[in-house]
Amino acid sequence: MLPCAGTPERAGLSHALAHLFGARQLALPDTSITLGEWAKTLAEHNAIEYLNLHDTSRAAFCNRLQRPYRHTSAALEQEAASLKILLGLCASKERTLISWLSLQSVAGFMLGALLPQVAGWQTRSLFENAGALWELNAGDIIATDSQRWRQLAQRLPTLPADVTAIATTPLDTATWQALKEKGVAHIVELYSEPALGVIAARRSQSAPFELLAHWHPTESDDYLLRLAKGSAPKEVKLAEPVSWIGAREFVTQEASTRSTPLAAWSMRSKATGATAA
Repeated sequence: MLPCAGTPERAGLSHALAHLFGARQLALPDTSITLGEWAKTLAEHNAIEYLNLHDTSRAAFCNRLQRPYRHTSAALEQEAASLKILLGLCASKERTLISWLSLQSVAGFMLGALLPQVAGWQTRSLFENAGALWELNAGDIIATDSQRWRQLAQRLPTLPADVTAIATTPLDTATWQALKEKGVAHIVELYSEPALGVIAARRSQSAPFELLAHWHPTESDDYLLRLAKGSAPKEVKLAEPVSWIGAREFVTQEASTRSTPLAAWSMRSKATGATAA
């Protein structure tokens, strides 16, 4: 139940909603008394300008507040559209996305709420439905971070066909192999930053990350160009620099220093560019 109309608690809730969703006139009707009515009000409100979403780099039960990052609604919608295209999953097929991510986090809101809405998928949370993993159907999707994937790799039941695993952070090799052995058909690793959202993705650990459609490279390893509908192109600084190995592909600088085919490719590309110059 919601706090009673006219109380300080009700006023505080309304203020918190306006702050979270960036809506100047997002008011809860005095007649709303349940959480369902509150959700209906939010769903019908079409003037949301931004959301304040959080970094989840700290432990889940840390008693310190996580840092909030402001994401505009236009940028989030563009990201959801890009992810839908990237995943290439037929929208007409009925499927469920099972999320083990906080909806207050950047990745959790995108994968647990906005993307399923854009793609027309059902969604379930492992926080609320612990048995959801044992009720998977062909074509379903599971999304969580690499730390939780390490746990799930040991707990997953026998999987139906065509299940997709989405990792919000890169997986270690052992976890990747364990998921394949469990029968996961497709693994998608996302590269993201709390202040920017999802930037790129890859479907193989032997491949580089490829930028989503609304992100574009610059001449710098530290900056990207973001193109969002309804706003001017904007250069943004990356928290961690990347190493470009193609027109839209990159590896992390940590990966580029390892003795791998990708590192060799990166070194050859830079050497060729230097020679051409």
